[in-house]
Amino acid sequence: MITRNPRRRRTLIAAAALAVATLFAGVAPAVQAAPEGRSDVFIRDNTSDVGFEPSSGSLYSSPDIRVCFSATILCATDDPIVQGGNAYIHVTLNNPGPYGDGLEKGTLQVYYTKQGTVAQWTSQWNYIGSATNVSVPYGTKRVVIPWKVPIGSHFCLLARWLSPTDLPTEGVSTSANTRNNNNIAWHNVNAVPFKIKVPVIRPIVFGWHGPDPTTIGDIVFTQPGKPFTGPGRITIDLGADLAARWRAGGAKGEGIERVGETELAIVDPQRARISGLTFKAGEQVPAQLSFTAGAEAAGGQYTVNVTQVDQRGEEVGGVEYRLAAERQ
Repeated sequence: MITRNPRRRRTLIAAAALAVATLFAGVAPAVQAAPEGRSDVFIRDNTSDVGFEPSSGSLYSSPDIRVCFSATILCATDDPIVQGGNAYIHVTLNNPGPYGDGLEKGTLQVYYTKQGTVAQWTSQWNYIGSATNVSVPYGTKRVVIPWKVPIGSHFCLLARWLSPTDLPTEGVSTSANTRNNNNIAWHNVNAVPFKIKVPVIRPIVFGWHGPDPTTIGDIVFTQPGKPFTGPGRITIDLGADLAARWRAGGAKGEGIERVGETELAIVDPQRARISGLTFKAGEQVPAQLSFTAGAEAAGGQYTVNVTQVDQRGEEVGGVEYRLAAERQ
């Protein structure tokens, strides 16, 4: 049976967290309100999410966060952002969730990190900006944060909603924070425009952001809907470091084919897995993905999920790649 009590007991404890989190982002902490008047604005982790904690299903491609070229028009899917250019992050806030029904003003904060499956909170996230004194009516409210896209990589996004009666409880694990707080959402989505027979390269980092000093995990490739493998080709260059770890773990896997000293091809469009990788807490190990569309890929739209799982098979994090032909 779900009650409001578990979240209400967190209110006073989380007040201190709000003061720290908001001060470093340039937002003054608000006065703590009584639990009876609490609100419960939430940001969905996936399309099935209705705000219950912990959430279930995928946690790294929130449909309530979208990156668009326009500040006023919500794009149908993420626009392919240009490094050094201007973009706008559209965040949809939902009210009420299952743990409160009060109306409350709050602050929306947005952060970015390297494109990858993991990032420790707060050390590996970079602040983008905030919207303060945001009132969320019953229903939804879309908030837009401008972003000058940095040079140097592709990026993942994190959105946090903070109000006096709706505060997150957070540790170092971004995936745990996202799963356990309905007012935190993660958006690791990369739009990949392709040309026929021209490889598109995307950097990605893997690692471990939990409290344990080390972990062993797998990298899993899935392609929901029409698969890209077949009409196209996907390879991953693990790099010398990650390839050495894979060999040390027995070079295990399925649905993959070794095509170079450090490079693997994804040959099973339904499920491919690179197994037995060891990571230390806090590290981000770089690798590189390559997507090459064949002639049969023309006119198609494809989704490729690259997900890191732990020894128990639980999702640590991931990146969703959405591939479509480059606009002429």
